[in-house]
Formats: sequence, C-alpha cells, structure tokens
Amino acid sequence: MELPSKPFHRLMATAEGGRGLALLAAFACRLAGREAPVRLVELTADPAALFPALQLGLPDSAATHAAMIRRAELDLREAADALALDGCKPDVQLLDLAVLHTKAPVAIARAADAFDADLVALAAHRPGHHWACRLDPEEIAYATRRTLLYVPSQLLALDAPPLARALIAVDGSASAYAALEFAVRCLPAEVELRVIHVVERTLHVGGPELSHLFEDGRASTLSRARSLVASCGARVSLAALATHDEFDDIASAILREVGGWGADMLVIGLQGRRIRAQTLPGSVASRALRDARCPVLVAAPANRAADQPTATRESYGASRHTETSVPSLSAAPCESSISRRPVRQRHSST
Repeated sequence: MELPSKPFHRLMATAEGGRGLALLAAFACRLAGREAPVRLVELTADPAALFPALQLGLPDSAATHAAMIRRAELDLREAADALALDGCKPDVQLLDLAVLHTKAPVAIARAADAFDADLVALAAHRPGHHWACRLDPEEIAYATRRTLLYVPSQLLALDAPPLARALIAVDGSASAYAALEFAVRCLPAEVELRVIHVVERTLHVGGPELSHLFEDGRASTLSRARSLVASCGARVSLAALATHDEFDDIASAILREVGGWGADMLVIGLQGRRIRAQTLPGSVASRALRDARCPVLVAAPANRAADQPTATRESYGASRHTETSVPSLSAAPCESSISRRPVRQRHSST
C-alpha cells in the first residue's frame, strides 16, 4: 500500500531560551518530509525592557545585549551542529527583538511567513515560568495561524519525547477533520491512533425527543473520521465520550483521556465548531496548549489565508506594544541571517 505523502514540507523550529532546540527539530522532522528544509530560529529580548533598572543605573544596556546575542549565536550553532550529525543541514536565524521593536509572537509569525513554513515547532516552559524571553504557545498559534507543534520544554531535558500513541479529538468541524488528516499523513505508520468525539452532557436538553439528534451527530462524526483513516493502515480505535456533569467541559474530558490512555501526542484543530471572532484560539485548543503534559499538534484553520490577514496579526502585536511600526524580516536564508547590528545606546534622562 502506498503511504500518503507528508503534509509538511518546510519546518521552522524555535525553543524558549534556545534549550533543546536540536531535539525539538529532530522530533518535528518525524512529521515532515525527509528532504524538508529546516530553519532554526532563536530570539533575544531587549535587555532594557527585561531589566528596567539598567536604564537607571547604567548609561546603556549595550554590553548586556551583546552578551545575549553571543549566547543566542552559540545556541544556534550548537543545535545546527547536532542536527548535522544526523544528516540534516538546517539554516539558522536570530530574531533580535531590540532591533525589530516588536513582540515575540509577531516576530515569529513574520519569520514563518518569510520562510513559508507549513509547520512551526515550539518548545516552551509551562505558564508561570519566568524565562527571559517568554514564548506563549497560545499567542504564537494565533499569530502564525500555521500548524503548530508545541512541546513542553521539560520533555526535551534528556532526549526526544516518545511517539508511540497519538490521540486525535474531532468535533465535526472542518478544522478537526483537517487535524485528523494531518495526523494520518504525518505520523509514522507504527504510531497507534485513537480518535475521540466528546459531547457535553449539558447540551442534552429537550428529553428523549431530541437526544437522537446528538446521537446521530456523534455517529456521523465518527463515521467520517473512520473513513478518513481507513486507508492509512494504522492501528486506530474510535470512542465517543461525554463530559461528567454540568461542571465538566470538553477540554477537561480530552485531557483526561490523554492521561488515561497514555497518549504521547494530542492532535487537535485550532478552531472548533463554536468558534467566534476572538483574539485567542478556541477554548479547547487554548486549554490543550496550556495544560497538556505531552506534545500538542494544533492544525491550522482550513482557510488560514483568508482567516488571518496580515493587518489583523499586526494589530495583535501592536495592541501589546507601544511601537506602531514593525520592520519586515529579511527572507534571505540564513547562515547570514544572524543579526549583528548593535542596539542603539540608551541614556537615562537627567
């Protein structure tokens, strides 16, 4: 049987603090084509923004900034050298937020656009961890509107995470079916798949007369999911689940199933059936990115190009930053794309 082609052809990887970048890229490469170009991206923050006291006690923060640049360059070279041992020759890019005058999500989104990445891999610490350049997977998922592979940083401490079982949550939306199709095409053939559909019990109103509508919808969703995976030859099981009570929700039910079944990866769509115009991903995807303890693959919206115009993404960054203009990133690939421009000196006012 001929296996379906991989859906990802250009991979961009970035890790919070640069730690685990090579392991993250190697893990993400299991989902992309063997010949897919890989770009490693590192970010450095503006030290004056991180440590405001520098502006008061020192004439400028140039020395601190230069040290951060050197550390980031070293992390990139080490990661590229580690991947080269496995036959991968990535290019590298350093995004200096002190020069770009923007926030990390917008800088990463523009870098993904310039590279035309169809898979963005991200390693980050759990919420509450105070890293110098915090990368929030929810914000990056919204800003890029590209398929995002999020890996908690602690899973990359020693080795690449295991990938033997993947759980896919579907709800009948186009985004959910796209996520399922991505999973079937990109996951290795030996990975065991489990497809689940969760219904909220609080929606069962109207008594027995209307209950058959929910049952028919659930059966239709799982039937279509079964037809999508039937030709892939993978081990797959399907299950219909329901929330416990009115205090439970779909996201909690999915995360319980992830832990109970022992999934190594959760695959989910960025936008579900009940998505509305909002500034963050849908609630289920948002909770998965916040609370899942395994890697999460979030499929981009089916109409990504029309769904997230550039102006909307720029306004997202502008609403969180005082700068009104964001310089465009260079699309030139990369050994030469490490920024070495000096940061403008900052003088305290007298």
